[in-house]
Amino acid sequence: MIDLLKEWIINIASLVLFITAVEMLLPDNSLKKYSKFVLGLILMTVLINPIIKIFNRNFNISVYSQNISRSIYDEDTAKSIEKYKEESLKNTINNFENNLTQIIGEKLKEEFNLSNNKLEVKAEYVTQESKFEIKYIKVGINSGKVQKVEKVKVNIGEKNIEEKDKLHDDIKSYLSKELKVQEKIITIYKL
Repeated sequence: MIDLLKEWIINIASLVLFITAVEMLLPDNSLKKYSKFVLGLILMTVLINPIIKIFNRNFNISVYSQNISRSIYDEDTAKSIEKYKEESLKNTINNFENNLTQIIGEKLKEEFNLSNNKLEVKAEYVTQESKFEIKYIKVGINSGKVQKVEKVKVNIGEKNIEEKDKLHDDIKSYLSKELKVQEKIITIYKL
């Protein structure tokens, strides 16, 4: 019994010294308020632990804390966290694509004086590398003038026909350099 009392007093004294040192090191901001709360809970646990052991000889605080942790983090919580991660990733990718579309539109207006363009960007998140990867960029160019209808050509078997001209090549090269992407993922077409 004397050994338990001695151990209890040593634990309290050690903890009080530790709490004092931590409080002295923390800056005066909102973090200090929360740390005092947590340190106070730890002190209360150390103070109450021997009293609980007197009434319950099989009491072990680590077993109780593990049981609480398990009950808080069950399968439903894990599923909810995964669902939240997926939704968050989808929203982040959508925001990334929208922001990139806006940036491309501004850059095209500044550099080539082009407006009323149709822009489409597709991106995905690469988990292994923890980065976003641009899959493709499609830019539809509208010169702003009403143009005469060009002769329609139907090519069976060809999926994507790009008109090659100087402006298209310049835009492709410019976007490739500005966005640091390969030119092959950029498609330029007339509206």
